[in-house]
Amino acid sequence: MTKGTNKDWIEAIREKTLSDGTAPSPAGWEAIGRRVRRGAALRRGALAAAVILPLAALLLWSPILRHPGPSSVIPDLIGDLPADESPASIIVDPATPVVIPAEEPESPAPTQHVAPSSILARNEVKQPEIEVPSSKQAQIEDVIPTEEPETPAPSTKQAQFEDEIPGQARNDFKEARHRTRVSVGLRAGTNAIRRETGIAMQSSPYIATLAYMNTLDPGMLPRVKSTASNTLPYGIGANQYFPESASATYHHDLPLTVGLQLGLDLLPWLGLESGVEYTYLHSTQNSAAGTLDQRLHFIGIPLRVDFRIWRLGAWDLYAGVGTKLEKCVSASLGRIACEEPRLQWSAEAFGGIQIRIWDHTHLYFQPALSWYLTQTDLITYRTENPLGFSLNAGLRFDL
Repeated sequence: MTKGTNKDWIEAIREKTLSDGTAPSPAGWEAIGRRVRRGAALRRGALAAAVILPLAALLLWSPILRHPGPSSVIPDLIGDLPADESPASIIVDPATPVVIPAEEPESPAPTQHVAPSSILARNEVKQPEIEVPSSKQAQIEDVIPTEEPETPAPSTKQAQFEDEIPGQARNDFKEARHRTRVSVGLRAGTNAIRRETGIAMQSSPYIATLAYMNTLDPGMLPRVKSTASNTLPYGIGANQYFPESASATYHHDLPLTVGLQLGLDLLPWLGLESGVEYTYLHSTQNSAAGTLDQRLHFIGIPLRVDFRIWRLGAWDLYAGVGTKLEKCVSASLGRIACEEPRLQWSAEAFGGIQIRIWDHTHLYFQPALSWYLTQTDLITYRTENPLGFSLNAGLRFDL
């Protein structure tokens, strides 16, 4: 409202008051004029603030909008550095002001004429508050650089080395470093080739007596005993039954071995394995007494040490040595049950390849070369051929 407009408005009030028959004093008119002029000045100040403050914000914050993040500010700062200064000395102030696009100021509402009774209520005019829209506030928070949490330094040089190994190689390294897992497994194996042997009956009185006993009446068998020295009471009868040129031939089937094993990895490249194994030996004897089946059953405890040679992904290549102690728990030739009192010792050398087929399951193939240090009284696959080659396979489950 201009000065001339104020004067006309005051005159209009004065004339209306005079027309009502009221005659206010000159001091009253002067007070009304001062209040009107004060209200007009306050309104002009509020209008000026509403226009100037957004423009000032636009001028101050526009550099940050042109450089929204520290990633674009740092290269510019590095380019302006002198040659003797290091980029590491640059510190970007997170409090750098960020400019948001200022909205166009709204046009001031037209001045309305108010009644004199409301003039006193408008003496005090509040300064307008500038509110930032929520969407702009979110943009400000996204642009302002935040301090990244400090990564705790590795406690040891070993941890620093692990951090430098990427991806699968890191997992393989950790698995090798912590390779102290326990595994259980199932194992099965057999020898590679069949065998055939022959003996002379006169040179093997124990075998001749057992064959002769199979020709006797079953009622006489309880009277016949076998001892550890292989001396039988009817040995003379066996010698008379078999002529001097009598012989026997054996056809040996492939031995079959199954077992349950327990493994412990002592070092990343060294493992220890033991367990329990069952072995079945079957042979067929052909002689003058006829064809007889021979069956032996063994329970053994192996002890093996393996060394990892090579590893690539899920594949492992290893080799090792071991020994096994076996006890014959049952033996028979035809209808005659036999005793095998001695323990059977053997040594072996083996190699193997293993592949991981699931997370904690491995399939392996393990050829082995075995040497049997002791013999049985019966003629078996191992008697004439103490050195044997076998093929083994199985599953290992990591615990």
